[in-house]
Amino acid sequence: MDNRANLIAQYQDLIKAFADPCEGMIYHYTSGEGLRGIIESSEIWLTNVAFVNDTTECRALQEEKRLFNINEFNNKYVQEEWKQFISESHTDFDTYITSFSSGEESLDQWRAYGNFRIGFEANKLIKRGFNIYKCFYSRDEIKDWILQKGKVKEWSADSLADDWKSAAAFNLIYAASKKYKNKYFMNEKEFRLIAISHYTWEMYPNSPSMYKNDPPIYYRDHSTYKFPVPYVKFYIEDKEEQFNNQQELPQNINQSTKEREIKESRIKEEKNKKRTILPIKTILIGPMVHQKEAEIACKILLKDKGYKNVIVSCSEIPYRGF
Repeated sequence: MDNRANLIAQYQDLIKAFADPCEGMIYHYTSGEGLRGIIESSEIWLTNVAFVNDTTECRALQEEKRLFNINEFNNKYVQEEWKQFISESHTDFDTYITSFSSGEESLDQWRAYGNFRIGFEANKLIKRGFNIYKCFYSRDEIKDWILQKGKVKEWSADSLADDWKSAAAFNLIYAASKKYKNKYFMNEKEFRLIAISHYTWEMYPNSPSMYKNDPPIYYRDHSTYKFPVPYVKFYIEDKEEQFNNQQELPQNINQSTKEREIKESRIKEEKNKKRTILPIKTILIGPMVHQKEAEIACKILLKDKGYKNVIVSCSEIPYRGF
């Protein structure tokens, strides 16, 4: 392995050391309409964080300016990145999120989010550009996590120069900012699927990453206020289709190429990709009127769309649901 390849491999190993374990099942509560959309399209929609229920979503950590004493840091790169992070104003319009729960069924979540709880295999919801984070709800938890990740052995890799370690520290604080959530949501025991997509091309107008790697942004009407809400799509591409379809957008963008044309091409490319079914293992139907009929409908829908061996059951919580 040459020096450059070794450097990249060591950097990637360090970034992987920040990841959360993703084993077992995580659960997404949704409405009947949401359930049908997920199964029929083989897609999970991630909403821009500016439009979710928690008004501090992905911004709560920046308010914790007194989280650390400066002498507590054991990693100078993380220390410098933390100082930079709390000194800047972060308006996060590039982050997209879908929430899952790792806990037992919850009457509060049935009331808040819908009558169906879909169980997914967590480790199959990760792909390039999409990551899963486990939420922390207390200052001590997120503080300990940052300090522990600042001590992982991968920091001592022999090929990592200072600028690469600084970049890793940025990624660490970035991940922490996505993990930290307001304490009043603690009972949800949240895992979240997160993606980044830039809506502007102003900074890097000729960078392939701005159109090739970012998931395209779509818009739906807000259910109450009727303004457009941005979202991106998670799906699992059919393996055979992925192998056969090696076409990429050109690496070098001609200056005369219209930004709109490039973005429309990216959306068209995504639309034409063949999806495979999502890693759904269970569906629990919440307390509701006509619960048994909902169970039958759910089983028919799953089998009609190619899902096999999904366990469909009904909640036993004695709540009328109306």
